[in-house]
Amino acid sequence: MIELKNVSFSYPDGVRALQDLDLTLERGASVALLGPNGCGKTTLLRLLNGLIFPSSGEYRFNGDLIDRSALKDATFSKQFHRRVGYVFQNVDAQLFCGSVEDEIAFGPRQMGLDEAEISRRVDDCLELLQISPLRRRAPYALSGGEKRRVAFACVLALNPDALTMDEPLAGLDVGTQRRLLDFLVGLRRAKKTLIFATHSESFAAEIAEIRVRMEAGRIVAVER
Repeated sequence: MIELKNVSFSYPDGVRALQDLDLTLERGASVALLGPNGCGKTTLLRLLNGLIFPSSGEYRFNGDLIDRSALKDATFSKQFHRRVGYVFQNVDAQLFCGSVEDEIAFGPRQMGLDEAEISRRVDDCLELLQISPLRRRAPYALSGGEKRRVAFACVLALNPDALTMDEPLAGLDVGTQRRLLDFLVGLRRAKKTLIFATHSESFAAEIAEIRVRMEAGRIVAVER
């Protein structure tokens, strides 16, 4: 599903964040990106989501080359962004609508789905994440844990092939972490492709089948 060949990435200021990455991940894999702050985990997630592009090397998703030229095609770009979902570490950066139900409906609506299908997906995701009572609440008024569950619902409403997450447990209390862990275990058992950055070895041990260890922008080990 995901193939990186000799991928490097440098920011405009010249800082090289990723160096010569080679990685192949099959559909249904559950993958933890592990390593210290600044090792390139978030940069790699951004690249996998087509928010940035390799300075050199190739990134392919389901055999399609993902680069700036490919994503200039509006149809291809829309389909790619439906197939790869991203839950940011700071979920406030991806919540902007007036209500939770409008937030969850936003992605499917942008994809041109009919209103009946959008309504069904909103209802399903509200129930799946156990946030139905929040339906008409404003996202900015929610707790951190509630916001994170809404962010997951927004991504899952598009039914992506791969779900990527940046420190999904960050800032959550123990009870909310446990509920989210149980939810992710369910997704793993359903063979949803999961790729997440984390500092937590225990989280990785519970969720991931593959551990990708990074240092200074390089992959130093892939443990299966």
